[in-house]
Amino acid sequence: MVSIRSSTNFVDRFPSLSLAIAKLFDKQEKDWGYFQVKKEEDRLYYLYIPSLPGLKFYQNPDKHIYRAFWGDNKNPAVSVKKKQRKVYHPDKPRLEKKQRIYEVVYQYDSRTEIHAIAKILADLIRDKIKESISFVPEDEVMPLVIVTEEMS
Repeated sequence: MVSIRSSTNFVDRFPSLSLAIAKLFDKQEKDWGYFQVKKEEDRLYYLYIPSLPGLKFYQNPDKHIYRAFWGDNKNPAVSVKKKQRKVYHPDKPRLEKKQRIYEVVYQYDSRTEIHAIAKILADLIRDKIKESISFVPEDEVMPLVIVTEEMS
């Protein structure tokens, strides 16, 4: 099970929300309590929170694809951008290696609750990607996994 490490007061006040987010991330349905998680399609789950729009969460961990959408919004609130760059060895400038970069991006939202949940999901995704990186080929540098916040 995924653990949630967050100092956000909002989440600290609602431990059942933390449990529901962990269930969402672990692809487990939760049809009891205040916060509910429902499976809609193969890799698509919904988090239902009273008084907030539903959160659609799609994940394909094998390919590091994660996307979360609030309500019917077409732009993801949380997503992963994959990049690659060339890195040169400082002592051997002709030795070129590649580095994969996973940028977990969450959108700024003025609603405290939505912003806190997006941040938690982004942190969980970052941790999950870091855990999954166990083998780095010889011609690569250890991948970089970062979380960034974007203003929409």
